[in-house]
Amino acid sequence: MREYRLNGVTHLVYDDINEVPAGTRDKVIDKWWNGEIGDWVVADDGAVMEILRKGSMGRMKGKDRLRYNVGTVTGTYPCLASSKFTSEKKANVYSFGGKFAKEYIKDRKTLTKKEQLFVQYLASGMSMQESYLKAFPTNDSGYALNAAKTLITTERVKTAMRKELEPVMEDLGITPEYVLGTIKDMVEVSEREETKLKAIFKLADVLDLEEKSKTKITQVTGAVFKGFSDEELKGVERPVEIGS
Repeated sequence: MREYRLNGVTHLVYDDINEVPAGTRDKVIDKWWNGEIGDWVVADDGAVMEILRKGSMGRMKGKDRLRYNVGTVTGTYPCLASSKFTSEKKANVYSFGGKFAKEYIKDRKTLTKKEQLFVQYLASGMSMQESYLKAFPTNDSGYALNAAKTLITTERVKTAMRKELEPVMEDLGITPEYVLGTIKDMVEVSEREETKLKAIFKLADVLDLEEKSKTKITQVTGAVFKGFSDEELKGVERPVEIGS
């Protein structure tokens, strides 16, 4: 048996039907997708829990214009026999996927039309905040700034920005070879070990040689990497920009 708190109330999840008290067992129904608030239902993993809420969402197409959903202490699930219904505790028990909105924004792979506009405004020289306000339907400057900060950390926006800036960089003569050569020169001529390390970190980012799950680099290229101790590597944080 497990206990979870939701809105200040403790709710029980029984890991097996045999754990359910006799008084509660009478409330257990066979088909969870037909359940109502107060019913106890059996999940796909055999756990038994109570339906705490029931809602519906309108549909534009289909025979049934209303699609119902039920919620337990562990999550929210569409009322379909084919839906996955487990007792695994979701981070956000009020969304179907179990994630918060910010996580969906970060995890999405393709740009939306509004995100494409955001990238175009950003590439034109507008600030993050102004770009978001023009691309999305909001007048809240604070929200726009925070949302823009989240967007520019996503891989899809970074990739789109690089594509938008390619013509500009070509006009300026800023090629990948130029960038790599400049960083390489900094590594070779700088007398400060800290500057060399920062340049190596930046070089690895450009070349996509660093695994994102690691915090240090042990090899870049034989021509550039001279070798640093673990303590030196730990002591240097990746910079926003490289100092001289």
